[in-house]
Amino acid sequence: MHALLTDRYQLTMLAAYARAGLAQRRAVFELFVRRLPASRRYLVACGIGRAVALLGDLRFEHADLAWLAEDRVLGPAFADPRVAEAFRALRFRGKVWAVREGRVCFPGEPLVRVEGTLVEAQLVETLLLSIVNHDTRVASKCARIVEAAAGRDCFEFGTRRTHEHAAVDAARAAYVAGFSGTSNEEAARRHGVPVTGTMAHAFVLAHAADAGEDGEEQAFADFARTFAGPSVCLVDTFETSRGVERAIAGAGPLLAGVRIDSGDLLAGARDARKKLDAAGLARARVVLSDDLDEYKIAALVADGAPVDTFGVGTMAVSTPDAPSLGAVYKLVAMEDAQGALVAVQKRAGGKGSSAGVKQVFRTTDPFADVVGRADEVLPGSPLLELVFDGERATIDPSAAAARARFLADRAQLGAALRSIAPRADGEGFPVTISPALAAIQETCTREGRVAL
Repeated sequence: MHALLTDRYQLTMLAAYARAGLAQRRAVFELFVRRLPASRRYLVACGIGRAVALLGDLRFEHADLAWLAEDRVLGPAFADPRVAEAFRALRFRGKVWAVREGRVCFPGEPLVRVEGTLVEAQLVETLLLSIVNHDTRVASKCARIVEAAAGRDCFEFGTRRTHEHAAVDAARAAYVAGFSGTSNEEAARRHGVPVTGTMAHAFVLAHAADAGEDGEEQAFADFARTFAGPSVCLVDTFETSRGVERAIAGAGPLLAGVRIDSGDLLAGARDARKKLDAAGLARARVVLSDDLDEYKIAALVADGAPVDTFGVGTMAVSTPDAPSLGAVYKLVAMEDAQGALVAVQKRAGGKGSSAGVKQVFRTTDPFADVVGRADEVLPGSPLLELVFDGERATIDPSAAAARARFLADRAQLGAALRSIAPRADGEGFPVTISPALAAIQETCTREGRVAL
């Protein structure tokens, strides 16, 4: 992992910890989400697998150290041999516990727990937050879209609406959350996400250059013959209803479906379904797109739109109703000067953290979580599992495995948690804390620290 893919303050902290003699003390950090917007009822943990896979390669290369030595702030700090050695020798040899990808989780619960030396656990903060914030944000939005689709396929079409590299991981996150596939080719190669695509309006317009709108039928015929197999035709270049007719005439029995990307989607879907059935193409699918989100999809479903597949782009990857997840990474326990591990916490109003090393215990009847001490044994199954053992990742990074976990968790949720309606004022989450953890936090609030 390139160690400079981080915030400057991680590097100033590394130098300051080394100078203060704190660098090698044991520390525990936890990554969690403080609160959710009203439009979210749960999170889908995502990105953890690919983040953890990078930890074993964490180091400052020679070129990195040379760059930092020339910096006007960090360079002079390197004159202290403790600082220089801390940067040169840094490797991640800590342990990481995390919620498995695809698991449903809630605010206030640790998604990731990192235990190691203070410098190594501090330095991975930016990497973990960058990846988990992005992927969990997209997966949590896409889970709502899948819910709204009520069993119809959803495909992720958002590559051109986000950064080119983020697009690959957004496609993976959407698949984890129940989407059937993506249009992103690299996501198919890298993550095994099923890939699909139709055609461009430009293909129809290219034929129109010779024959005007009548060239649309030839465009569909040429497209179908190119692949000698079932093809989905984009029918709204000119007039959608006429486009459906031309797709039927041009592609004939090779027509696997029509995609409508503009106009009155409900009316267009109904008209297309009628024409396809009349032509003996009952198995041909109706695909709708055009800036869809969970609310538009739910409305189409409620109105009885004869739609088989939804293509969702912008709203899936940009999540405009919640553009930032807001996960944070906080020190919750630290070795003191006598070698004892003590709980610590930030108490700033509205932006605090909770003291102590934690585990989350889940029961499914009813579906509820208890956040307790990591050394407690409570009813239910522990959610945080060892995913990095000090040398290597011990987690299955496959998107398919994460998707299976999500679908299993979603099946356990009640109607209230699966609803896409905004939460009412005061409506909370099925999460409590154990008496033992509460006692630690109360003592820490009063005394500033508490021995573990």
